Parts: sequence; C-alpha cells; structure tokens
Amino acid sequence: MRTTVPPSVDGDGFTQLYATFLPRVEGYIAARLPRRDSQLAEDLAAEVFTSLWRSRYAKGRPVEGAPWGLLATIAQRRMADHFRLCRNYRETAADMTSWQYANRDLTSGNSGAWSPLSSGLGYHSMGGAV
Repeated sequence: MRTTVPPSVDGDGFTQLYATFLPRVEGYIAARLPRRDSQLAEDLAAEVFTSLWRSRYAKGRPVEGAPWGLLATIAQRRMADHFRLCRNYRETAADMTSWQYANRDLTSGNSGAWSPLSSGLGYHSMGGAV
C-alpha cells in the first residue's frame, strides 16, 4: 500500500492520514470483534474515517498532532453502534422440509402451490427491546 501522497492531491492531509492509519484502525477493530471478521472490520473502519471526515475535515478543522486517540474513540463508538443495532434483531430462516411444518394448516398460493401459513424469514426481537 502506498503511504505517501503528493501534496497537490492531498491539500488537507486526510488522504495521508487515511493511508497511514487504515491498517491500524482495521486491526484495532478486528481484535475487538467477537469473531475474526475482516469484512466487518473493513466496513467499520470505513465508517470511522467517514465519521472523521464529516466531523472534522468537511468543516475545515484538520486533526493536528497524533490522531490515534481520536480514531480509537471513533472506532469504539462505531462498534458499539453496530452491535447495538444488531442486538435487537436476528434473522432466522425457515426450512420448509422440517418436521415442524408437518400436519399444519396450509394456504394456497397464487402459483397453485401449497405452503405453511408462517414461512420465509422471520425477525425475532431479542431482549424485549425494539
């Protein structure tokens, strides 16, 4: 990965900051995930830098000094937001060949096929919160 950017391309220093700290932010996030998921770490790292851009660079206030503390704080908050949103809903697939659909009421579909009344993906609320 190229870590040096010509000054004419990077007037505010964001590209240099991104290129320098992206591997460290991804590693920080990946180390704190319940299971190693590199794609989720990449997505959350992208959200970290997007949040940094919106809060600082888009307003003309670049980060001076060592920005690692700010990046780590944003990363922790993005991970908390991700898991807070995921905690309440879990997708479960319904297997139509399963024994639990035996001897159940069936409904006729438009195609002429018969299917159980409750089928497909279901969303289950966990913990009583929505």
